[in-house]
Amino acid sequence: MTKNTAALNKTLFVADNLALLESLDNESVDLICIDPPFAKNQTWVGALRPPLSDEEREQELATLADWGIRNRAEAAAEGIEWPDGENGLAKFQDIWRWEDDVHEAWLADMGRPPYEGLAQVIEATRLAHSESVAAYLTYMAIRLIEMHRVLKPTGSLYLHCDPTASHYLKTMLDAIFRRENFQNEIIWYYGGGGASRKRFARKHDIILFYTKSSHWTFNVDDIRVPYKWTEGQRRADGSSRDYSKGKLPDDVIELHSVMPWAGERTGYPTQKPVALAERIIKASTNPGDMVLDCFAGCAYVPVAAERN
Repeated sequence: MTKNTAALNKTLFVADNLALLESLDNESVDLICIDPPFAKNQTWVGALRPPLSDEEREQELATLADWGIRNRAEAAAEGIEWPDGENGLAKFQDIWRWEDDVHEAWLADMGRPPYEGLAQVIEATRLAHSESVAAYLTYMAIRLIEMHRVLKPTGSLYLHCDPTASHYLKTMLDAIFRRENFQNEIIWYYGGGGASRKRFARKHDIILFYTKSSHWTFNVDDIRVPYKWTEGQRRADGSSRDYSKGKLPDDVIELHSVMPWAGERTGYPTQKPVALAERIIKASTNPGDMVLDCFAGCAYVPVAAERN
């Protein structure tokens, strides 16, 4: 790919996101909002909804043919799901192996200033956790370096993760974005689901919010949260204080995950609600700004950007 920022707007790329990131101009993006793999050592599978139409299936087959992939076996060899119409699947592996997923050139890049601390972070993770998670962090680090480069000085990064690897990712982001540019560890509390008799029920994910510099966009009035008053509290307090704008947002977002019956459900196995991305986009961008999601999945971030 060659540098061509103008081609980005309202464009979906099917490509290795590292190649895409490397093609982007310096300081050309206002907001990066990503929901990457979480290093959970699992394979995720979901049925596409709605299923592919005959026309969509033919389009996908034509695209694959352009790539030299003409049958199911060739697709499997490239890690691509063969389009099956009504039986189409959304599938990805969240499994990492040092020998398969790490390139020596990445390690060399991470040893150069100003990112020389990354190698120590990854080695400490290998010793504390596993070689698999160290491979995952290496895969993420080389991409986060590029994300830092393409962000504008007033830009922000939101990285969605869960407690599986959030603490390792935060340490790595401190090394790339610098700890003084860490703004929030946001808790997305989604509730629902089952309980546990062995531990506290796991009901939240984490979103790490970093900025490129000490000056960034944050539209606090656009994401105020309505107050929850009883009728009696309104009578007592409403006349003397103006709560019409809602309260200032804090670092806990209460929002249900995408239910199986929800209209926006696509079948992507780890889909997040569009409303979650909308909160981030309203806070950290203005009309006309460039939003990048380089782990697009079901594309809930681009959908939110388009709506706003």
